[in-house]
Amino acid sequence: MNREDILGLARLSRIELSEHEIESFTKEIDAVLSYVSVVDEITAHTGDTKKPGALRNVFRDDVVTVVKDAHTTDLLRAAPQTKGRHIAVKKILNQDQTI
Repeated sequence: MNREDILGLARLSRIELSEHEIESFTKEIDAVLSYVSVVDEITAHTGDTKKPGALRNVFRDDVVTVVKDAHTTDLLRAAPQTKGRHIAVKKILNQDQTI
């Protein structure tokens, strides 16, 4: 991976990296990817891959376990701001903004 790849990942992750971190991550990510490719080679040659355990049905009947509004009053009382029966929060996403 090169500098542009690292900057692209940082932008997608919404993190700011220093020049030192960019250089460091470039080397570290290359080392991790190299190790993963070695592991892939070994498992490809030996056919030793993980196999899922026994399959079984995990479905269950839906059962209501909470009484409606049992915790609503306590939750709203603990919130810094409310609007009716909702917790008021600061808007953090701008739908007009493109990434």
